[in-house]
Amino acid sequence: MGRRRYSRDQWSSWITEQRSSGLTIAEFCESVGTQESSFYRWRAKLAPAEVGAASVGQTDFVPLSIIGSTGVEIDLPCGAVVRVPSDDAMIRQVLRVLMESDRADQRPGDSVC
Repeated sequence: MGRRRYSRDQWSSWITEQRSSGLTIAEFCESVGTQESSFYRWRAKLAPAEVGAASVGQTDFVPLSIIGSTGVEIDLPCGAVVRVPSDDAMIRQVLRVLMESDRADQRPGDSVC
């Protein structure tokens, strides 16, 4: 039997639903009968639109400091420090990944790390 294909709207709905479900991605995928790898692929594919929409009105900030001209340090609440070269595209990508992982994989009260 072949794999079932789902629409972009269905994946967008599932990604939103998973975030508020309290389930891990693996648990959620099992509950709806889809593959975890497909979920991650669609989440990455849809992320640019969702990150832009989700960040409107967002009030959570992460301390950010410029290190000369060589890079940026991002101090996470758990004490970890992420160092990124001072490349605008790289900084945006790292921040996008941190924001997505914070929203998608955590239950209320969990830290970013």
